[in-house]
Amino acid sequence: MNSISTVRRLMLISTLVFLATGISSAEDTDAGIEEKVEAVYGVAITNASWVDEWVEISNLGESAQDMTGWTLKDEQDHTYDFPDDFVIASGGAVMVHTGVGDDSATDLYWNMGNPIWNNADDVATLMDGEGKVVSQYPEPEEDLSDAEDAEPTEDAE
Repeated sequence: MNSISTVRRLMLISTLVFLATGISSAEDTDAGIEEKVEAVYGVAITNASWVDEWVEISNLGESAQDMTGWTLKDEQDHTYDFPDDFVIASGGAVMVHTGVGDDSATDLYWNMGNPIWNNADDVATLMDGEGKVVSQYPEPEEDLSDAEDAEPTEDAE
């Protein structure tokens, strides 16, 4: 199971590095009201333990990320609000623990009295200050049903 997590982590890092180097603007000036190019963050959920009740959030970007206004939630809408002025340094990570503890630069505590993560299958969702989904863990799988129903294309000669 560790090899799967390592592969997923490497794929995520590769994707984020590609995006970070290829896109630097958060908004397209020609975009209409309903058509905006979302901000690109280097922050993502990189690991989680539903049994041990923690979620790891890493900053794979080139600059520090202020997490003020950001949230982490489960599928039942238990929501953790990041503390004001909490910053994840470039290359840094923080573990958000469900239980009780004292916050630090590397560990944050939800201070919940009971476990919240479903051990069988749950999804952690990280959202920015505007409520946009930045990362989910595990990442949702693509719906291949549309691709299977598509008509085959002919090769161009």
